[in-house]
Amino acid sequence: MSVAWIPNTLTLGNLTLGFISIIFASMNIPHHLTIAGILILAAALLDGLDGQVARMLGVASELGKELDSLADCVTFGVAPCFFAYKGYLQGTWIQAFGQSI
Repeated sequence: MSVAWIPNTLTLGNLTLGFISIIFASMNIPHHLTIAGILILAAALLDGLDGQVARMLGVASELGKELDSLADCVTFGVAPCFFAYKGYLQGTWIQAFGQSI
């Protein structure tokens, strides 16, 4: 059984959590920015694991590197910016900025 899919699955989980955090940040439900921030933290955990798992299993690949770059861009670029902007619109930009860091 091949284990080459495990690191890419972790990376796709990171990317998925980034997209879901953007969705939660755009909602108008109680604690939506807090939930979005927690999702970004969970994505950071997956981001730290994917490369280590790939090297540990000896299955690092170019596809994995490209997926990781895409996931990092969405999760740690787009999502925090959207998060802070949404907080700014609601007048809680300091809280949103602090949580996005």
